[in-house]
Amino acid sequence: RVQQEGQTVMLGNSEFDSLVDLISYYEKHPLYRKMKLRYPINEEALEKIGTAEPDYGALYEGRNPGFYVEANPMPTFKCAVKALFDYKAQREDELTFTKSAIIQNVEKQEGGWWRGDYGGKKQLWFPSNYVEEMVNPVALEPEREHLDENSPLGDLLRGVLDVPACQIAIRPEGKNNRLFVFSISMASVAHWSLDVAADSQEELQDWVKKIREVAQTADARLTEGKIMERRKKIALELSELVVYCRPVPFDEEKIGTERACYRDMSSFPETKAEKYVNKAKGKKFLQYNRLQLSRIYPKGQRLDSSNYDPLPMWICGSQLVALNFQTPDKPMQMNQALFMTGRHCGYVLQPSTMRDEAFDPFDKSSLRGLEPCAISIEVLGARHLPKNGRGIVCPFVEIEVAGAEYDSTKQKTEFVVDNGLNPVWPAKPFHFQISNPEFAFLRFVVYEEDMFSDQNFLAQATFPVKGLKTGYRAVPLKNNYSEDLELASLLIKIDIFPAKQENGDLSPFSGTSLRERGSDASGQLFHGRAREGSFESRYQQPFEDFRISQEHLADHFDSRERSKDTLPFCPGPQEGLGSMETTASSCTPASLESSRCCAPCRMPRTGFFGSSPLWRPSGSRSLKPGFQQ
Repeated sequence: RVQQEGQTVMLGNSEFDSLVDLISYYEKHPLYRKMKLRYPINEEALEKIGTAEPDYGALYEGRNPGFYVEANPMPTFKCAVKALFDYKAQREDELTFTKSAIIQNVEKQEGGWWRGDYGGKKQLWFPSNYVEEMVNPVALEPEREHLDENSPLGDLLRGVLDVPACQIAIRPEGKNNRLFVFSISMASVAHWSLDVAADSQEELQDWVKKIREVAQTADARLTEGKIMERRKKIALELSELVVYCRPVPFDEEKIGTERACYRDMSSFPETKAEKYVNKAKGKKFLQYNRLQLSRIYPKGQRLDSSNYDPLPMWICGSQLVALNFQTPDKPMQMNQALFMTGRHCGYVLQPSTMRDEAFDPFDKSSLRGLEPCAISIEVLGARHLPKNGRGIVCPFVEIEVAGAEYDSTKQKTEFVVDNGLNPVWPAKPFHFQISNPEFAFLRFVVYEEDMFSDQNFLAQATFPVKGLKTGYRAVPLKNNYSEDLELASLLIKIDIFPAKQENGDLSPFSGTSLRERGSDASGQLFHGRAREGSFESRYQQPFEDFRISQEHLADHFDSRERSKDTLPFCPGPQEGLGSMETTASSCTPASLESSRCCAPCRMPRTGFFGSSPLWRPSGSRSLKPGFQQ
């Protein structure tokens, strides 16, 4: 709703000097998602469009017969089925078929009998328990499968012709009332030809000319290649010293056998890869990637250069996962985070867990020798958040753990009204249980909620979990291209605990422990001590005890330091937001060693940002099977 306060016109959080300025602005910028103002409303437009409320009752009461469609004449969905057993017809209106027969245009009926087409017979009956439905009808034509998934035409592609092997003949007599027709035939296929009709003689001649030019060019390239091959005399001994990858079609039956060769590499469009990166075949595909290389690329139908989710491909061991780098989306941001661990060298060592023969990417119980962890995060504040339009942002933060299927989850804070400069959130811990921290990413995304209650992206930061630091941390924010946003950052408090305590119980900070033991554990949430009262009070009590013990310990060390007449090392005052006390986790290991800083120390009550980064890069490691960029 447009509001006017004095000389100022307001729409949501945006302010304009006049209504003309508002209209001019939204003619160039989207008002709602991608919609802009285009046409003014005047008397002529009102007469054309009308102001009466639409009569929805006419759809059901028959006052406008053109709007209503009877349900019975609507076409029913027909599918294809595959026979599981042989069946011989018992009556004249039944089908006879053998095992593995494909029955087309199946119409499902009640009573256990369906109707379909097979062997030249149309819509005859057959028992439904003798067949199984084919989920993908395109599978009826397996020779077209690789064409459909690689071509931008998708299902519209019906086949491919080898142009150099084709013969072109113009049919002056025409065919089927079409005057301009030419035929394409192949010597290798007897009694086969393809007739193509054109609208004019010029178009026909143009088609024939182009086809013959393509055939001549292909023959010339083939001849030139053979000549160059004769000229290059390469020693066989030298050639055998070169380790190269030979592109071969993927053969699932070779996996785990002696026929599998480490030199053979297969390429997969994402549609084909998705058939193997799942619970059914994920372990098999990982076994293939332990010996051979696989390359995955976006399907041809992604004309908008969008990206697929690379996480399932990575966890199944695929080494070369190609993405559209020009698209600023979540998959590209995850890709940037993955290669942070290798200092952006383009090569990342695979976790040792993935090289374990018993490891299943989609089975949590197959993890061996890996300590799960629990992460507790408090989002305290932010500063200098970017904004998309003229209004003041209402930000909130979404915290996501992305990784294995059983670890992926997300939570979000409340939104702060009209504050993008220095928003502050109440101290509310968010808990995450991570079973596979070697393949997990912690992701912060800052959104704004606009006047239409839609979420608009503002900034993000993504880090590998295995490189995180604990304590009060400044999180530098990036844009959707993973480029630094000047001065924009989050202030968080992060704690990382083992998922299991020394006594074998789940950590009280574990999200899984809270869900699984919430009402059945008699309130034992901290060191096995029973609590009385509501679940909320029993949950908050351990944190309160921990805070009180921190204060007592801090007072003790303060008095001891004053008696020594020395001061502990702390980060100096900096520009920032808020006021809070912190423990020694805010000091880096270097400062602890060099300044004999006693834990806990007190930070100046001004400034948190820019003092301690959240993530530490890993050191250089030897080259072993891993991910490449």
